[in-house]
Amino acid sequence: MKSFVQSPHKEVALLTPKTGKLKRHHAHAIDCLANHPTSSGPYLFAKWLPTSHCNRMQTAKSFRMAGLFGWILLAVSASGGLAQPAMNLDMSSVATLAMSRNWTSKEAHQDAKTAAAVAKKTASMRWGRIDFQSQYLRFNDPIEIHSPIPSNLVPVLGLSSLTTPVAPQDNLHVDLAGGVPLFTGGKITNAIREANAGAKAAVAVADDTDNDVVLTAERSYLSVLLTREVVKLNESALQAYKEHLEHAQSAFRQGTAAKYDVIRAETAVAEQEKRLTEATNQSELAGAALRTSLALEDSVPVEINGHLFEITDAVDLNQAMNAAVQSSPILKALNQKLVADRSAIRVQEADYLPQVTAVAGRELVTNKLAQTDPTWFAGARVTLELFDGGERRARVQEARSQLHSSEFEYHHSEEQIRLAVRSCYLELQSQRSELASAQKAAQLAAESLRLAGKRFEVGTGTSLEVLDANVSLTASQINIQQALYEMNLSYLSMHRYQGDIAEVAARIQK
Repeated sequence: MKSFVQSPHKEVALLTPKTGKLKRHHAHAIDCLANHPTSSGPYLFAKWLPTSHCNRMQTAKSFRMAGLFGWILLAVSASGGLAQPAMNLDMSSVATLAMSRNWTSKEAHQDAKTAAAVAKKTASMRWGRIDFQSQYLRFNDPIEIHSPIPSNLVPVLGLSSLTTPVAPQDNLHVDLAGGVPLFTGGKITNAIREANAGAKAAVAVADDTDNDVVLTAERSYLSVLLTREVVKLNESALQAYKEHLEHAQSAFRQGTAAKYDVIRAETAVAEQEKRLTEATNQSELAGAALRTSLALEDSVPVEINGHLFEITDAVDLNQAMNAAVQSSPILKALNQKLVADRSAIRVQEADYLPQVTAVAGRELVTNKLAQTDPTWFAGARVTLELFDGGERRARVQEARSQLHSSEFEYHHSEEQIRLAVRSCYLELQSQRSELASAQKAAQLAAESLRLAGKRFEVGTGTSLEVLDANVSLTASQINIQQALYEMNLSYLSMHRYQGDIAEVAARIQK
C-alpha cells in the first residue's frame, strides 16, 4: 500500500472492525491507509472522500457492507479456511493410491532398497580396502639394549657396556595399510551375483506386494459400490412397502381388506427398516475398509465414482495361465532365488581353494618409530584351510539342499498360480451365468409384483402376495449387483496373478 499526500480539504474515512463505524481524519494527518493503528484495532478499509455530507453518507453505507464482508472473510480464515475438496475415487485412482500410500507396499519397496544396498556393499569387496591407523604409546622408559663390553676393551673404550636405543619413550604409529584380493576361487564374484539376485528378487516381491495391495483396495472399492447399490435397493423397497401400507390402510377403511393385511404390511415395513439399517452399516464398514487400504484419514472427504458393470472381455484360459506364469512377480522372485542359491553353492565351494590377497602399508610419521619398525611394506598373503572337521562339506551340502528346496517351491508356486487363474476363470464364467439368471428373475419378480398389486387393488389378492413379490424383486436385484461384484472381482483377481492388475483397472473402469 502506498503512502498518500492529499489536500487538507478532504477527509479520509476508515472503518474499524470493533465498532463498524466510520472514523474521519484529515488527510494531512495520515501517512498510509493500510494497517493504521487505533485504539479499536487496525482499519480494514479506507477511501478518500470529499467533504460533502451526501457523499459521506453514501460512503458510510458502502463501508458497512464492506465491513460485513470483511468479518465473513475473517471468520472463514479463523475456522481454518475453505472446506477441503473431496477426493474422487474410481477404479483407476484406487489402484494408484494403493501402491503409493499403503503401508505394506511401502514396507516392501523399502525392503527392496535395503537389498539393493546389500548388493552394493557386497560388490565393494572386489576392490579391497585401505585403512588409516594411528597409535600412541608411552613407555615407562625408553627401550634400550645394553651389551656388555669385554673386559680387555673396557680400559680402551672407557665403557663397561654399550647401550643401543630400540624405541623412544614416546612411540607413535601413523600409517596406511591396504589389501586387494587377487584370487578367491570365485567367492567374491559369486557372492556379488548372489546379492544382485537377492536385490532383483526383492524388487519382484515388492511388485507382487503392490498387486496384492491393489487387489485388496479394489475389493474394498467394489464392496463400496455393491453396498451402495444395496442401500438404494433397500430404500426403494422400504418406500414400496410404505406405499403398500397406505393402500392396505385405505382398503381396510373401505372394507375391502382385512386387518391382517394392515398388520402384515406394518410388519413388512419394520422388517425392511431393519434390513436398510444393516445395509447402511455394511456400506459404512466397506467405506472404512477402503480408507484403511488407502491409508486415508477419516477427516479426508472422498467421493466414490463408478458403478458395477458386466465384464464382456473374452478370456482364453490357456493364454491366461501362460501369461500368469511368464509375468507373475512371485515367480520372477523365486527364479532370482534359484540364481542366488546356485551362487551360494559356489561361494561355499570356493573355501576349498587358496585365498590370495595383496597387502601394502606405509608409515606416515617416522620420527617416533622403533628401530625394528619398517617405514613401508608390500607383499602377498595366502591362506588355505587344511582341516576344519568337515565344516566346509556341510556348508556345501546345506547350500545344495537349499537350492533343491527353492526348486520345489518354484514348481509348487507355478502350479498354485495356474490353479488360481483357473479358479478365477471358472468363477468369471459362473458369474456370467448367475447374472443372466438374476436378470431373468428380476423381470419375473417385477411382473409378479405388478400383477399382485393389481389383484390387491381390485380386492382379489392379499397383502402377503404383494409383499412376497416385493421381497423377490429386491432379492433378484441384489443378486444382479452381487453377480456384477463377483464378476469384477474374479476378473481383477485373474490379472493380479498376471501382474498387470493396475493397468487393467485403468482400462476397464466405468
